[in-house]
Parts: sequence; structure tokens; C-alpha cells
Amino acid sequence: MNRTGGHTFLADEPVVAKGTDAAPNPVQYLLAAVGSCMSVTARDIENDDQHLTVKKFQVDVSGETTTYQDGSSRVTHITIKITAETNLTPSDHQFFLNEVVRKCTVHESLVGSIPMDIEFV
Repeated sequence: MNRTGGHTFLADEPVVAKGTDAAPNPVQYLLAAVGSCMSVTARDIENDDQHLTVKKFQVDVSGETTTYQDGSSRVTHITIKITAETNLTPSDHQFFLNEVVRKCTVHESLVGSIPMDIEFV
């Protein structure tokens, strides 16, 4: 059982890793943190801009891990795909997406340590 900010959540591993697959594993939580932070950031930007309407904002995140000879492992690459529909002009829409990435705390915390590719779909 894990706790943070008044929330309790489970973490597990897939069956192939001798878990029960009852919950996301820690790497999946890390990837979900990136995506959910971007979604929350998009909502915050929308709430601060009375002229902006976000009709759709979806973030798909995947990651690659590397396991080393000593048994340690780390996330070595993250791919982020953002699908967004807004009422903005194409140039303003692009600016909005760039602002979401720039203001996302989790992305900014990881970007110097883990290479990331971001695609706007």
C-alpha cells in the first residue's frame, strides 16, 4: 500500500514478473504521472484563459526500460503523444501545446534525465 497527498494506491507487477497484475507497476505510474500532469496543466491553462476551449485532450505515454548486468534498471526513453482539439487558430493551438509541455512539472522534472519524444497528433 502506498500513500501520498491523502491518497492511497496499490502498485504491483505483471504476472510474468511474479506479481498479480492487480495495479500498475511503478514504471507505469511514472509514465502516467507525465501524462496526467500534462492533462492537468492543459486544464489549468484553459481555466486561466476565458477565450480557450479545449474540446479534447488525450495523452498517450509509453516508455522503454533497460536492465543492466548488475540487475539494476532504469527508464531510458519516454514517448508522449498528445491529441488535442481546441477552438484556437493553428498557430495559437501549437503555442498552447508548447505551453502545456513547458509548464508540466513532471515533464520538466524528468526531461534532463530521460530522453523524451513528444508528438502532437
